[in-house]
Amino acid sequence: MGFSLSAVVIIFTAALMYMASIFYPLADLSYHRISQAEKDSTELMHEKLNSKIIITNWDSNNITVYNNGSITLDSSKINLIHDGVLESSFTVDPQGVWSPKTSINIDVGAATGRIKIIASNGVTDYDFK
Repeated sequence: MGFSLSAVVIIFTAALMYMASIFYPLADLSYHRISQAEKDSTELMHEKLNSKIIITNWDSNNITVYNNGSITLDSSKINLIHDGVLESSFTVDPQGVWSPKTSINIDVGAATGRIKIIASNGVTDYDFK
């Protein structure tokens, strides 16, 4: 009985140590992934809170959109929804860096309807004519 009890304790201890050696790296990896996801989420929320776009003018086919936030946006990554349809045939001037307190012009090709402008970070503005 003494030998079998000692063998069971050694086997049980070895199994616990082996499980711990497998569990720790997986738990560490999960912790780092969760931490990075929380950091990315916080940065995106901070960016959204400091971003605001406003449609200031809609003359025939041209829409003027003003960046009223404090975050620099990318005007080439704008999405446009016209009357519920995601449009792909529009031009943005100027393309690229869209600094705070500046405007861009979007040539839509439509003079009336409902329009929604969506920036790359998810900030939107809506207008209808």
